[in-house]
Amino acid sequence: MKLGLVVATKNEFTAIFKLKNIESIKLEQAPFPLFKIILEGKEIYAINSGIGEINSALATEHLIDKYGVDTIINYGVVGSLVNDLDLNSTVIIDKIFDYELDLKDLDGTPLGYHQDFDSIYLNPSQDLLDLVKKNFPNIPHVTCASGNKFLTEPDFKEYLHDNFDCLICEMESLGILIASLKHNCRSLFIKGVSDSKDGGLDEYYKMVDESAGITFEILTQIIKLL
Repeated sequence: MKLGLVVATKNEFTAIFKLKNIESIKLEQAPFPLFKIILEGKEIYAINSGIGEINSALATEHLIDKYGVDTIINYGVVGSLVNDLDLNSTVIIDKIFDYELDLKDLDGTPLGYHQDFDSIYLNPSQDLLDLVKKNFPNIPHVTCASGNKFLTEPDFKEYLHDNFDCLICEMESLGILIASLKHNCRSLFIKGVSDSKDGGLDEYYKMVDESAGITFEILTQIIKLL
């Protein structure tokens, strides 16, 4: 197993290096900042993709093509679409829905449906989901709405929850998952809730560092099991 870690923002990426005694070697600055780190005795290629699905897909592809990574982990922060997910809580994504892919006026295709797959929901690797569920039964497994927009409108958040059973939203997981699936690469997504259903940018900026740090600490416990 060769591990890759895809992280979107600088805040989330910085949380890695706040851990004591973490070994790291910078391998690249372009096209993405990339470090080889040693975490829980495992060698991991950690890449700072930047925000959005295109960047995250390209970064994932880079890890797979250049470094031969076969297992991708994505960690970071997300927004909540419901009122009962606490700030700083950690979740695992077991389904991803693309709320922006809309071909219904072209051929009647359901919203979010990618033609290379058989559902509007795309799934990370079941063996990794099962491993986390067995060892961390209190971490919720949720459906994520992914798209290239920072969502702040409570009404649209309610729409995504009520119609597609999504509990969180963010901007990178879909790109990472599709790139992983195309290369038969395993994937796991662990996220920390940084802003509530009725929250917005102010709440995000207030909570992002703390939420990312808490989630990364849990990620290190999961990495021990891989």
